[in-house]
Order: sequence, then C-alpha cells, then structure tokens
Amino acid sequence: MEFAVQIFSALGGMRGNVFEKLRAMAAAGITEVEPCVSANPIPGAEEIVWTLDWMTEHAEEIKACGVWIPSAHVFGEVAGQAERLKAAARAVGLKAYVVKTPTDINALSLQQASLTYRKLAGDLEEEGVELWLHNEAGDIATKVQGKSAYERLLDLCGGKVSAQVDVGWVLYAGEDPLTLLERNADRVRAVHYKDFAAGSKEAVDVALGTGALDVKGCFRFARSRNLPQYVDQEHFGMDVPGELAAAVRKLNDCSDDRENTVSYLNTYDIETGGIRVLARFEKVIEAPNWLKKSDTILFNAGGRMYAYDLASGTETLLDTGDCDQCNNDHVVSPDGEEIAVSHMTFDDTGFSSRVYVVPLAGGTPRLVTPNSPSFLHGWSPDGVEMAYCAFRNVNGVHTVNVYTIPAAGGEERCLTDGDFNDGPEYSPDGEWIWYNSTKSGLMQIWKMRRDGSGQTQVTRNTRNNWFAHVSPDGKKVAYLSYAKRQLEPSEHLPNMPVELWLMNADGSDQHRILSLFGGQGSMNVNSWAGDSRRFAFVSYETV
Repeated sequence: MEFAVQIFSALGGMRGNVFEKLRAMAAAGITEVEPCVSANPIPGAEEIVWTLDWMTEHAEEIKACGVWIPSAHVFGEVAGQAERLKAAARAVGLKAYVVKTPTDINALSLQQASLTYRKLAGDLEEEGVELWLHNEAGDIATKVQGKSAYERLLDLCGGKVSAQVDVGWVLYAGEDPLTLLERNADRVRAVHYKDFAAGSKEAVDVALGTGALDVKGCFRFARSRNLPQYVDQEHFGMDVPGELAAAVRKLNDCSDDRENTVSYLNTYDIETGGIRVLARFEKVIEAPNWLKKSDTILFNAGGRMYAYDLASGTETLLDTGDCDQCNNDHVVSPDGEEIAVSHMTFDDTGFSSRVYVVPLAGGTPRLVTPNSPSFLHGWSPDGVEMAYCAFRNVNGVHTVNVYTIPAAGGEERCLTDGDFNDGPEYSPDGEWIWYNSTKSGLMQIWKMRRDGSGQTQVTRNTRNNWFAHVSPDGKKVAYLSYAKRQLEPSEHLPNMPVELWLMNADGSDQHRILSLFGGQGSMNVNSWAGDSRRFAFVSYETV
C-alpha cells in the first residue's frame, strides 16, 4: 500500500540540501511526503519549514526528486493567505492543507480559529483542496464544554474542516485512539501515526509498532474507510530514510491481517441490479466458483474447499486429499467433474503454490504444474489446457507473467513479457485469454489470443482493475477495481473499499455497478452462474 511520510523531523535529521534529502527518501521507497510550510520564513528553519512561495517556485524540482505532495502542514498565520495557498497547491498538485488548534486554548480562541478556518476552507474548496485539523496531545487532554478542545473546534467548524487525527498524540494524552477515531468517524479524513513507549513520562516517540499504539487497530480503521495514512517519527539514528521505510513496512505488514473478519456470500443480478446475501460466515471465505449446471457455489476457507448449496443454504467440505492449503485461485473443469486448485506449502525453502486437479467427488490430487509459485485462473473450454499467473526467476530477473500448460501436464509456455501480469481466464469460445497487466502503468484489463498474440488493452481508466470474468454467453465482463492511490498497481489486498465494474465483451459501456468492502478474495476467479445473468462475490466486515 501507499503511505505518506510527514518530513518535518526527517529533513532536520538528514544531511545535504533539501533536494538531496527528497531524492534519498524516494530511493528508499518513500514517494509521498507531507512537508511543513508557512506564509513567511522561519529563521533557521528554511529547509525544514518551506515558505509557500518557495514551494511554488521549486515545484518542478520537487517532483523531479521522485516524490509527490498530497498535503502540507501549515505553520503560523493562515488568515489572508488563501491565494498563496491555492497557488502552491496548483504548483505541486496537493489536495489538502493541515492546520492546528490554537496554542492558547479557551472558548474565545477556538471560536476565532473556527471563523478563520471556515473561511479558508471555503476559499480552498474553489481549488478542490480540503482543510484538515491536526491534533497535538494538549488539545486532546484539554476539555472545553465537555469535549476535547480538538473535537470542540471541529464542531465549531461546522463540517467545513475535516480531521487528520494524530493517533500517537491521542495515545500520549491518555485517550484511546480507536475510541476517538470511531467517535469522529464521519469527519476523519486521514490518520497520522506516531508511537510512544508504554508508561513514558516524556514525549519521546519510538519506532512505529514498538510502543503502546494499537497500530493494527488504527490501520484497520483507516483502510476500511480508504483514508490516507501518514507516518511520522521525531527521533532517528543515522539512517533516516531507512527508519521511515521500516515504519512504512510495519504498516504494510498489517495489510494481510484478517483477524476479526466475517464474510458474506452474495449474488448480483445484472438485469435488476439486485443483490442477494446468501450467507454470513464467521470466517474468511474467498473466490466463489458457480457450478454452471447447478445452484452450487464453491469457495475456499482456511485452506480447504467447500460447496455451498443455494437451495438448502448448507455448506459441505470437499475432499481434496493432500491439498489442504488451497488458496483463492481455483477453477472447475469444463465438464464440471473436476476442480483444479492452487495448493500452497511452507517449508525450509519458503513458500510455494502449485496447481493440482482433484475429482469434484473426491479423490487423489494430480500435479499439473511442477514449477512454483503458480496461481491458476483459467481452464480452456475444450479442456485441453490451463492458464495461470506464475512468479519465475528468468536469468536472475524476477518476473510475473501469464503461462499456459496442457491440462494433462507437460511443458509450460510463457505468453507475456515483463511488468506484472495476472488473472488469465479463457473466453467461452476458447479463442481469447483475458488478463490484467501493469504494462500501461496502472493495472488494467487486457486480452490476447490463446497463443499470446494480439495483446490488446481493454480498460484505460485511472483505477487499478483486476480479474476480468466473462459471462458464459460471452457478452458481459465483470471485474474488480481499486482506486488509483489505494495501493501499488501490482497489489490486490483484502479488506478495502473496492468497486465491481461491468462492461460489454467488446470493451464498451464500462461502468461501476457496486461499491463494497472487499478486495482480495471477493472475486478472484470466474463466478458467473450458467444463466449469464447472475454472478457471485464475497464482501467482508471487520468486527
């Protein structure tokens, strides 16, 4: 996932000029930064707190360093600075400014600040820029009219100003960050991380994830609402970019955390737009396959495969033999007699995923892909071959490409080259393979002839689109879509706000049909019913 870094302390802890520092951050994988700015110079801190004019004048040099500025934290007086703030926003492309609660906290100062911020927010709105209020520990601990001064000021701003909640300072002030986040959920627009050692009497922060902050809880809150997340740290060793990159990795480690997740198995009717919730599961289920000749839906959960009968509302564990670590890449054979699964193993050599075929009625698995990792997505309508995404090391280069292999086993064949290529699935007539690829920058839907020729981009929007599933009649294509800056183009993570899109098989009429909380596991494999009118998908809820 993509995270921004607040660079006030980072700039002060690094050597070199400001552009060298920004390039060093970009080299460490930090590509989104939130600087501190002011209307007038702050003597001795010119490279740490940039003036608005300086940021405007050096916008292209900043971009050339490989970083993007989604927001900027404003120091000092903002009254009367709207035009300069808008000019700087246009220059660097930022979408939010961040302001603070007055240092001298009382009812009168909060009222005055609210008037200033409401006017500024209205002026910035003309430029498409939001105004966020950032908290310190003091404005959380200080109460005004029964609320924290921070929340009271947000109230006075009447919805014109949103919240960038610094969960570290909330923690240090003695409050529970998650409780405050949930209490203000309708106005939180960003989560800002600092971490403090448990029981510390001084405001000395520690590396993210090593202190008392519930990082996973805050992360779940932010991701479930698709909020920007900011990393901050005030004390560093010798490698500032490295420590910030480690903090970003700590947040990314939360991406696969699916604790306290429940699943809903649903169907969507493309003619009526009706959604039917079939069942709620107190576990993570993934990747429905709808058997074309019956109202039975297969899915994986906990490494095993299950069949859900729509008529009786019951689930049955399938016998897949030794394949007891099945992931969310599985396909039913064209005759409906077998299921091919991607079975994972974990040993001293690391992680592997190989494709096996098992009789749907149960039996001994048959290995199809000796090479690993391999993640199955397609079985040709004639039953002759399979298509899958494979991670391979080719001449020392790590590649992710689309491969095919005879269903009976044999030599694999690579159909794509470079970039990140995934989700290959055959069209019902067997002539095309639909897949998704980053070769245009973002993840987009592509298709190619069965032999790999005629590679054609189908979607061209500013989202990341995954897993194109063609209806049995060949007329419609459903696919999963993430917002552009939710994550890296090559990522498809779970428990995120996502969208389901539908288009005609010729690529026309591309449109969103549904927003949901899901992602990885929602619709990895073809889930169309045999009537080409309904398809199944999984949505999630964190509890």
